[in-house]
Amino acid sequence: MSRLLDLGLVAIVLAASVGYALYSLGPKTLRRGLRVMLADLAARAPAALHLGRVERRLRESAGTAGTCGGCDSCAPAADDARDGAVKEIRVPAASIGRRRVN
Repeated sequence: MSRLLDLGLVAIVLAASVGYALYSLGPKTLRRGLRVMLADLAARAPAALHLGRVERRLRESAGTAGTCGGCDSCAPAADDARDGAVKEIRVPAASIGRRRVN
């Protein structure tokens, strides 16, 4: 039984590690989608768990709330209004040069 518990704990820690690596190194759209998914999950949770504040903070960080983070009646931010999501800045690797040494 102890061996099974050990393997289960190792599997949970490895899954958490892979999830964190994907979250921190992945594209911003993946992060935003994960926050929205977690906010939806928190909204469906029973009221006894008191996850309303967690849901609101996840929605604000995902950018789906209004700009001020209040009543959601104001217009979205300028970046969000154009494409629906904040764009990433991409720089081609070929355009990155070496620093000159004087």
